[in-house]
Amino acid sequence: MESRVFGLPQRAAHHKGRIGLVFASDHIALAIVTRDRGQVSLTRCEVLPVDSSAGPGAHAAVLRAAELPRLPVSTVLDPEDYKLALVEAPDVPSAELRAAMRWRLKDTIDYKVEDAVIDVFDVPPPSRGGQGRMLYAVVARRSAIERSAAALQSTPGFDVIDVPELCLGNLAAAVPEAARGVALLHLGETAGTVVLIRGRTFYFARQMDLKVASRAAGVNDRYGQLDSPNILLELQRSLDYYERQFDQPPITRLVISPTGPATDALAANLSHGTGFDVSVLDLGTLLQCTTSPAPATQAACLLAVGAAMRQERRSL
Repeated sequence: MESRVFGLPQRAAHHKGRIGLVFASDHIALAIVTRDRGQVSLTRCEVLPVDSSAGPGAHAAVLRAAELPRLPVSTVLDPEDYKLALVEAPDVPSAELRAAMRWRLKDTIDYKVEDAVIDVFDVPPPSRGGQGRMLYAVVARRSAIERSAAALQSTPGFDVIDVPELCLGNLAAAVPEAARGVALLHLGETAGTVVLIRGRTFYFARQMDLKVASRAAGVNDRYGQLDSPNILLELQRSLDYYERQFDQPPITRLVISPTGPATDALAANLSHGTGFDVSVLDLGTLLQCTTSPAPATQAACLLAVGAAMRQERRSL
């Protein structure tokens, strides 16, 4: 699954691994994935505490103390800092694509288009003739990109700012059944995301607003409520679109990202509501690990691991 999202210019090189970092106010989620002769290993997965009262250099100081190896480094945008839109590609040369997309998307953002950074990645062509080429466009505030870059300015190897959907796609593509199609459902505090993968091909992503659910139930039991008609409807809409748009066999394999103690109950609820083969993602079995990360660490570091699994990049 190849993509380019907010890549920084780097000299071409072959590396046997990548570092993924996700920043929060009081911690950094860190993952290191290495590749050797086809074996993909999670060699480091941890949450690095950050003293949020220590000032703007606190995160950089924690990274220096972490003694990271010299590998390419990806970080991941916060969902509040970007929008993902599925749009028809403008009929322009590739060199002019991003500029054309900027003006096509200007009415979808609530800030000046000059302050936006835009990148795109491909999806497979639709099965029905007469439809134009579709692209996913990522639109982010320039200030968010600059903030992410500033946090890593002293980190050698930093070359990519990624988005959660592509990180989740990397994880889904590693599920053994991915060749037949996999849906991965990831749950945050206020939003959920479902991504649909077949083989290593990214087909579709949909974001789900969970704010109503989080107000209606406490955080500890909220995930057990996700067999609600609304969440199941959003999931079914995604699968219906995938089958109809791309003329693909139905996906019946659903993997849920680890979210906490109630994850198993959520999997049981969704299995009952859909009839799908539903399981909880376990990094310890998905990747080679010397020691399987604890469930809480997996939940905190999932996007960092997905970012570290990134392999290739190409411009459209």
